[in-house]
Parts: sequence; structure tokens; C-alpha cells
Amino acid sequence: MYTTRYAAICLWSALIVLTAVIFATFIMKNRVQNLEKELAFINSQINEDIQTIHILNAEWSHLNNPDRLRKLAAEHSNLKPLKAQQIINYASIPFNYENNRKMIARHNLNTLASRNKEMKHLAKAQH
Repeated sequence: MYTTRYAAICLWSALIVLTAVIFATFIMKNRVQNLEKELAFINSQINEDIQTIHILNAEWSHLNNPDRLRKLAAEHSNLKPLKAQQIINYASIPFNYENNRKMIARHNLNTLASRNKEMKHLAKAQH
């Protein structure tokens, strides 16, 4: 009697475990299929991006063609080649640094002097 009960419990336990394993396998199969679909989509996006990059590189090389740029520059700008007479020496450029430095130094001295006078007045007032 105990053997039939024991056999029935083992049979039902085995069926429950087998059902759980089949259910888990089914869930895993669905997850794997979803991941494979996602991987295929991502790979197709990568291929599209690679094709787009190739097209953009071709367009970029066309747009940066030196002959084309030279032609456009000649059409749309009034620039002419530089002449030697247009180049001057750095020393001949008039800079007003010395005058500016003197003016800044005078301003700083005047502000320091006025502050010093104010401090003397405050010190006298405190005494």
C-alpha cells in the first residue's frame, strides 16, 4: 500500500517537474527568439549606418575636392593673390602700449592715493 502511494507521489512529482521544465524551456525559447529578432534589427541598422557613412564619405570627398573649391573661391570671392608690397615688418605696426601702460599706472596710483587718504581720515576719526 505504501509502495503504490510512494509510486503515485513520485509519478506526480515527476510530472510537475517535467511540466515546469517544459514551461521554462518554452519561456527561454521565446526570449531567445525575441533576442534574435532584436539582434537582426540591430545588425540591419548597423548595415544601413555603414552604407550611409560610405555615401557621406563620398559626398565629403566630392565637396572637398581642391579643384572644385578653387573654382568656387574664384567665383564667389574677390580675393586676389598677395603681393610682396602688401607685407610689412612687425616693427612698423604702430602700437600704443607704452601710452596705455602709463595711463593705467597713473590710474592705479591715483586710486591707491585716494584710498590711502580715506584710511588716514578714518584713523583720525577713530582716535
